[in-house]
Amino acid sequence: MKPFLIIAPLFILSSSAVFAQETNTAESAASGLQLSSQTDEERVEFLLQVAQAYVQDKEYESAINAYERVLKIDPENKQARYIVATVYINAKQYQKAEEMHLALLADFPDDFQILNNLAWLYATAEDPDFRDGEKAVKMAQEAMVMAPNDHHVWSTLSEAYYVTGEYEKALRAITQMARLASRYGQGITQQQVDDYNEQIKKCKRAMDAHKAISGEKSGDSATNTTAEAAQ
Repeated sequence: MKPFLIIAPLFILSSSAVFAQETNTAESAASGLQLSSQTDEERVEFLLQVAQAYVQDKEYESAINAYERVLKIDPENKQARYIVATVYINAKQYQKAEEMHLALLADFPDDFQILNNLAWLYATAEDPDFRDGEKAVKMAQEAMVMAPNDHHVWSTLSEAYYVTGEYEKALRAITQMARLASRYGQGITQQQVDDYNEQIKKCKRAMDAHKAISGEKSGDSATNTTAEAAQ
């Protein structure tokens, strides 16, 4: 499961529309025609709308550019910091993602979503310099203690166990995730259901293969729960 990416309910434009608006604003500024009454708050609100549209269209580089512009105006803007940190992961800019998440964690140590996202980074980074299963497990466990009924956190914990080779624990965690998604997962998307079910199958295959190699019998008691009920 991808990390939390919560976007404030701003007015949503298509990326083409915001690009045109952003271009016009830039051209106006260059020609000295930009409204002098535009405040920093208004500029931040507009750039957040631009960035949100780019994220939704998965145009990550453009989204990053917009969020970084917000942070030049308002370096402590939590929404921009939080979302750009997750976009850095999607864009595989792992060093920036790690630095931003660690800075957020220092400011908001009780925010389980930040812990969850940092754990996801360590569990899934394609760059071996940033993949760290032990850190992923530790942070996912801390997030789980804070939010034991959140299915995203159990999904991350499962992925963390998986990358450390603890396949039975990974399967148990993802099975618990499916139960929670079924119970508390209102609004869960079909894509999330598909992702969760694929994660369940991946953990089951890995556990069965491990048991086959070690000569143990393969059990199926933990594999009957899927995320389908969360639809």
